[in-house]
Amino acid sequence: MFGKSPTGGSHQSQQKTVRLPKQMAIPSYGDVQFLMQEAQKMSGRTVELPFSSADKKTDFVLSVRYETRDVDPDQSMDPEWALTQYSGGPPRIMWKHPCRDLSLICNFILQAGGGDALGDVLPSNAMMSAGGTGGGGNESQSTGAYNPVATTSGLAPTRMVLPGGAAPVESPNISFDPPRLGAKATLEGDLNKLQVPNLLQSINLAKMTGRLDIKTKVDACQVFFQEGIPLHCYLKDNQGDSALAELITWTAGEFRFWPDEKTHDRTVNKRLDAILMEGVTLLDQWKYLETAGLKQESCLVRKNAMMSEQELSARLEKGAPLPLEQQIEFYDMVDNRNTLSDLLRKRPMQKIQWVPLLFNLVSCGLVQITDQAPAQNRLARLKSIGVDENQFQSVIKTLTRSETGIFNYYAFIYFLEQEYLRYEYFNLPFSLIVFSLGIRKGGDDSPVVEALQMIAIRRAMQRIGLVKRQIDALGHYETFDYAILLPNTNAAAAAALANRISDVLREAPLASDMDSRALALAFGVATVPEDCVDLDRLIQAAKKARDEAKNGKKRVVLARDVVGLTTKGE
Repeated sequence: MFGKSPTGGSHQSQQKTVRLPKQMAIPSYGDVQFLMQEAQKMSGRTVELPFSSADKKTDFVLSVRYETRDVDPDQSMDPEWALTQYSGGPPRIMWKHPCRDLSLICNFILQAGGGDALGDVLPSNAMMSAGGTGGGGNESQSTGAYNPVATTSGLAPTRMVLPGGAAPVESPNISFDPPRLGAKATLEGDLNKLQVPNLLQSINLAKMTGRLDIKTKVDACQVFFQEGIPLHCYLKDNQGDSALAELITWTAGEFRFWPDEKTHDRTVNKRLDAILMEGVTLLDQWKYLETAGLKQESCLVRKNAMMSEQELSARLEKGAPLPLEQQIEFYDMVDNRNTLSDLLRKRPMQKIQWVPLLFNLVSCGLVQITDQAPAQNRLARLKSIGVDENQFQSVIKTLTRSETGIFNYYAFIYFLEQEYLRYEYFNLPFSLIVFSLGIRKGGDDSPVVEALQMIAIRRAMQRIGLVKRQIDALGHYETFDYAILLPNTNAAAAAALANRISDVLREAPLASDMDSRALALAFGVATVPEDCVDLDRLIQAAKKARDEAKNGKKRVVLARDVVGLTTKGE
């Protein structure tokens, strides 16, 4: 291709080759940029720049050539770069590479000529396109990756650093194990300087084959490529398209690319551009939540506990398009006490699933992200002294009914007995509320009352949980009723809470097909020692007061107001 001397004439026709004057130093970024601009002006002709190595012992010729497309003369293909070495013997082509990334070409030249790799002194626009400062041609995104199209020297692939700085010093908390003995990474860098979308596009545009390893201090991901096409992605307990989309949300970590690594797994089915669009949307939503203060330890709190399902649906329509049922189900999980980590432990979901759901709830003004709930702080202190959280939660689970999330009947009776013992030992008063829930068949004046559907019961218990104190115990009573134990509470305060609960339950429908005006509520309130001093009499008094509420016009009835009821001891 070239003559025997870098200063001599070329064997090619002068109409096809333009040789610039030889320079005695390794070309700078500006020299390479000028060379490319000249090639752009003379499409179809090769432009050459002779130069000497840093130690002045070896001569090189850098050449670049643009070719116009046959289908569109106004568009040009990627410039074809080549570096040829002259050291007294026959010329040897060091590498050929089609690329618009000038910083990448400069790194190739510096490495071959004995110079230092380019730092982060290059302008960012120069890293992204070849013609950013002049010249025509089709602008394209930087490949930012090394993919030798042809080598005749038999040299191993060159280890390259993507634009943004020199090779990262491996963090003491992040280490990479080569896939095989003697394997060398041809691509490495830091996600702080090169985001995952750009990294994936670089590998795709350069048509690289191998394995990409990305690691943080706690997570690791592997992506296998064949000619730039992702074939398999594995991230923790996730793989395939969703794992690759989740990877795009990573903003910190280090990466290495091991060439020629292959796999038989095929889990990535979508096109890379489609996954990138999905992942970038997920990344934007994740950054929004992070800005709102989201952490795994954050507590999620409903902004309006009495919102109807119709209003909830109307709010969610303003958010990102997602299945309404999934959003409502996630909203129902929010109980103002559990952290995000707790919710995901109860209902495991991939990041690509829960981030859009929580984004909608927060951006639509339905849920607020707060610091850790007090109950969780107490649990954290218990964990600090060696309490096993899983064992702790398993005990609570055995005491509650999963379909309603409140204490089962016998667990409630146990706590009631314990509270009565506190009264006997310390003379501390307490109140008991026994209440019924139902729906009137045929309207709000119908005497026929039917049981609520389970979803309505669960939502009712969630609303009650928002207005009662954390020390108050909510549970099932016998088969169809419910009860609340109120420590250190007199009858007037218990009646006020019962009326508040009634208002909260009636303020908005508990289900989409339910009229809140037809909700049947009956509360009976009894207190120790105001109404009685015996546990069995307390329970009887609360039940009779509830029955009076069922038969009368009042939703809340105090035991003292029931005619003919003797509550005090003999």
